[in-house]
Amino acid sequence: MKFVAVVLALIISLVAIESPCPSAQAANNTAEVNLTANVVSLLSVTTNDARQITVKGATLNGWLDDLGSFDSVDVSFEWGTTSGSLDKETRPKPKKKAGAFSARLQRLSPNTTYYFRAKAEGDGTIVYGDEFNFTTKKPFWWFWWWR
Repeated sequence: MKFVAVVLALIISLVAIESPCPSAQAANNTAEVNLTANVVSLLSVTTNDARQITVKGATLNGWLDDLGSFDSVDVSFEWGTTSGSLDKETRPKPKKKAGAFSARLQRLSPNTTYYFRAKAEGDGTIVYGDEFNFTTKKPFWWFWWWR
């Protein structure tokens, strides 16, 4: 399941209420109501599956859904070997429009589970995608023999 941190704020304002029949005795009372809704989008990011997983590396993938009110945001990934405690971060990259982004992790340990999540930051506002995981591949037996 992908988490999309999209929050829409609806501001509904009552514009007019009128009754064309001034008489309380009228048989056909009518009322007209005009509503106006302003939709405000907020900064949003989604974590996608890791790809190109090898014995010592993987490519993390994310999607910047919406920049909200920012002209540019920095995207990156937090990652680590303990779920809920992601103590490392990839180098932030600036983005000026919604779309895909990725980062390559190298020098990882073989046959190890890593956890990661996408991160977007704009002027102090930080949002995260869901936490995903991947496991690096097991080395071939001859890999260990040649070491």
